[in-house]
Amino acid sequence: MFRIAQLTRTAAPRGIRSYSSGLYNKADYEASKEHAKTAVETWRKISLFVAIPACAIFGYIATKDEFEHIHHLEHDPPQFVGYPYLHVRRTKFPYGDGKHTPFWNPLTNPDPEE
Repeated sequence: MFRIAQLTRTAAPRGIRSYSSGLYNKADYEASKEHAKTAVETWRKISLFVAIPACAIFGYIATKDEFEHIHHLEHDPPQFVGYPYLHVRRTKFPYGDGKHTPFWNPLTNPDPEE
């Protein structure tokens, strides 16, 4: 009994594809292909002539600013303030000398032992 109720609920006429667009004809299909070709060409030109030069320009600007920042840090390093909660080490790190994290940078992170 349950199977019959299930079949009557889910039965759909055969030959009709649900959720598909059967409204396309050959001319519409060819028109959509032409539109896709022009869209691909447009985005290719945008990528080549806008995105790549913009990345190069902004990369140059960022690199120049970063080199200025590094030059400033070499001549005027940050002052270390020894708060009691800084550099608390109960166990050594399992890498390197055991005192510094893997992200420790001698230019930006002062060493309290120096």
